[in-house]
Amino acid sequence: MGLPASGPRRPVAARPEGADPGPDRTLPAILVGWCAVAWGIAAKDGRYGAWAMAAVLLGTAAAAFATVRHRPPSESSVSASAGVAAGRGRAWGNAWLLVAITVGLGPIVRHPRYYAAGPLAAAADALAIVAGLLAAAVLVALSARPARGRPVPAGLAAARRVLGSPALFWVVLGLAGAAGVATIRAAPAPRIDVFHLLQVSTSGLAHGADMYRQQWAPSRAAYPVDGLFDVYPYLPLTSVLLAPSRLLLGDVRYGLLLALAAAAICARRLATGPRGGDGTVRDGGAGDAGAGGAGRGGADGRVVAVAVLPLLVVILPESMYALQQSWTEPLLVACLAAMVLAVRGGHGRTAVVALALALATKQHIALLLPVAAAWPRFGPRRTAVAAGAAALLVVPWVLAGPGDFVDDAVWTNLHYRVLGHSLSVPGWASHFGVTLGFAPAVVALVAAYAAAWRARGDATGFCLGAALVLLAVDLMNKQTFFNHYTLPMGLLVLAAAAVGSGRGGQDAGVPAQAAAGQGSAAGEPGAAGQRRVEKRSSDAPS
Repeated sequence: MGLPASGPRRPVAARPEGADPGPDRTLPAILVGWCAVAWGIAAKDGRYGAWAMAAVLLGTAAAAFATVRHRPPSESSVSASAGVAAGRGRAWGNAWLLVAITVGLGPIVRHPRYYAAGPLAAAADALAIVAGLLAAAVLVALSARPARGRPVPAGLAAARRVLGSPALFWVVLGLAGAAGVATIRAAPAPRIDVFHLLQVSTSGLAHGADMYRQQWAPSRAAYPVDGLFDVYPYLPLTSVLLAPSRLLLGDVRYGLLLALAAAAICARRLATGPRGGDGTVRDGGAGDAGAGGAGRGGADGRVVAVAVLPLLVVILPESMYALQQSWTEPLLVACLAAMVLAVRGGHGRTAVVALALALATKQHIALLLPVAAAWPRFGPRRTAVAAGAAALLVVPWVLAGPGDFVDDAVWTNLHYRVLGHSLSVPGWASHFGVTLGFAPAVVALVAAYAAAWRARGDATGFCLGAALVLLAVDLMNKQTFFNHYTLPMGLLVLAAAAVGSGRGGQDAGVPAQAAAGQGSAAGEPGAAGQRRVEKRSSDAPS
């Protein structure tokens, strides 16, 4: 958000004493964390390696720094740091450049095919590369800054107007979607147990079959993979949500691809803010893409957020590899993105439904219940309702076969052994003959919850806290691979979108009018409201 249109723009350096500078550090830390984790999981396709482990630890540290440093903005800090949302400063520029390198080079350097072959596999690679390069071009063009005091070159201004267009979002998303379809067609039967158990369980729903009593081939001898044969390790909504794509299109991965697109669209909505009837963005999220955004000496971080940030849930390095393997995290990213967007928009019931669906899809989402309860705009009551609704969604399968459900959905996950190629601290320690018990995991989880509690208060704080909790779990888990890290990465994207929206990450119902040059009381004129906020800012303690 900017200052009132009728008033002069305040330089970033003129932040009043006592104003919260947190957003100036939060977004770069989030982006560094996302990039580092992306490098770590792409280094060896999600398996353990020294550099991969170091990158994941760096990404977790950056996410922890962003979480600890984040403060929900007050009226004074939103007004005082309005210029911060414009994305100026060396730290911001370096962070955008880092993301540009990651999404631009990632598909070129790393594009594992595994079970994909033929012309369609090459087409998938090419489409993913073009999508990544186009997104990188947007970032480079919008974050480039001329020397101080010099006007923006005409060519750069023209590039910003084109690349800053909201239409670029749909172009990149379309390219990524086409790459996903080509990937699915190029690998019609990947040799991984997740694909087979999802295919069989979803088709079985149409015939009333219980996935916790099914097996994924007529016999083990006929089973084409070495993995789970008669175990369904998820909660039942995983197959329920994917059943339409299986029954209509013959492959559950189309449903996962659709979930990725839905998550990106929700993140875009989160980044741009509410729109008027004419399609314009009311809070200035995308309105600066023209002369206002391209004509100034510095890049407009809100334009970058609208153009690129939401797409990071789709164009992360090796995203097509994750889709090929049928990993189910896109469902969770989509549900949590819908939840955050609904809370920000003041739609509490929709947010409860979205969280309930996530809880009934995969077990470890229950670890986010304390973080959701601590979010003031969601709160303990809605958290309890979501948990109750999720239990009601799951209970039919529990009643149908309590023993089968517990064996598959509970004990299987708890009894996994430590694997040396797990990209986690226990997997790392196993290379040195060290076996870690449960205590280190508890310590890491408690520390993550403490940081999440410190950041509570707005959408950004919830997303950061949830991402950090899941990163702590992934780091201390006995078996952690590529797909496990994509969920906290998706939450980091949502956190970055909320910060980059220019509203300071404030939720619906929180007095954020100051950021738009309005007073905190309804109907108060913008200029008068701004004067009141500036007076409060000048009285703030250092």
